[in-house]
Order: sequence, then structure tokens, then C-alpha cells
Amino acid sequence: MAGVGVIVIDMQQALLAGATPAYRVAAVVDGINRLTAAARKAKAPVWFVQHADDDELAPNSDGWQLHPELMLEDTDRLVGKRYGDSFHETPLQSQLERDGIDRVVICGYASEFCVTTAARRASLLGYRTTVVSDLHTTQGQPHLTAQQIVAHQNYVWEHSSLTGNPISVRPLADVLRAEFA
Repeated sequence: MAGVGVIVIDMQQALLAGATPAYRVAAVVDGINRLTAAARKAKAPVWFVQHADDDELAPNSDGWQLHPELMLEDTDRLVGKRYGDSFHETPLQSQLERDGIDRVVICGYASEFCVTTAARRASLLGYRTTVVSDLHTTQGQPHLTAQQIVAHQNYVWEHSSLTGNPISVRPLADVLRAEFA
């Protein structure tokens, strides 16, 4: 299945386990492990994107590390970023192109920031984009709970289209059947 790739965004310790832990993080990590295992079995590439900054996400610091329960394989690709956009000034797009990827499945952290930016950018770049509806997470904000943010993002992605290339929003079970069965 050279046409599909999985992109896991910012599932890093400092982001997920801060003063307010991310919503449903254990279930999201478990689901990401199921998704990436199915992708690897189908010979689809997997990318893990990691945000870096000069503070709690300094490269190689404890906070910068991926969640310890994520199962990575030697074939997985790691992409570092310094902006909220997984494509901006990173090798992600060139790697997708090199591998002949025309469909991406996106999951990770934070629903309303880096996940939505990656999904919209992938769609704008022409990739058929799917966000796994039950495999993205965030923390609550003063005006919305984390659960409301996740539900809101699922709604927005499903009901908006940039340049006529809509973002698909499907639960893990559907993605596994449609992409990796």
C-alpha cells in the first residue's frame, strides 16, 4: 500500500502529561499503536512528528521524548518541527512525495493546533486526508473542555473543504477497515 502513510503528531511527554494531562491520552496512545501496527503490516510508512523549542521541548530533553508507551519501529520516520505546521521547513512533504504517498492518515496532539494545521495543509497540498476522529487529543481551555474541542474539530474538518479537497473524519475502526484490511 504505497499510496497511504500515517502521520502521528506531537505525542510528546511534556505536552501530554503536563499540569493538566491530555484528554483520553491512554486510549489515544493505545489506538495509535493499533493504527501504526496495521500500517506497518500493510507496508505503509509511518511518520512521528516532534515539536521542538528552547524550553520544555528542547531536543532530546525528557519533555521532548515521545510518549513512552508508543510503539515505534526502526522503519518509522522521525520528523522534527519548530512551528505548528508539520510541513513548514521540514522534510515531511518531500518524504511523502518520494514514497509515492497520495493519502495521509493523521492523528495526535493538539487537536485545535498542530493536528488541524497538518490536516488542512495536507489537504491544501492535494493529499487525500483523513483525521482519525478518536485518535487526537488536547487539554481543555477556559472556554471549552477538551472533549468539546475534540468534537468541535471533528465537526469542522468534516464540514469544511479547502480547494475542493475535503478532509475525511473517521473513527479508528473504519480507518483500519478502509486503509489497512
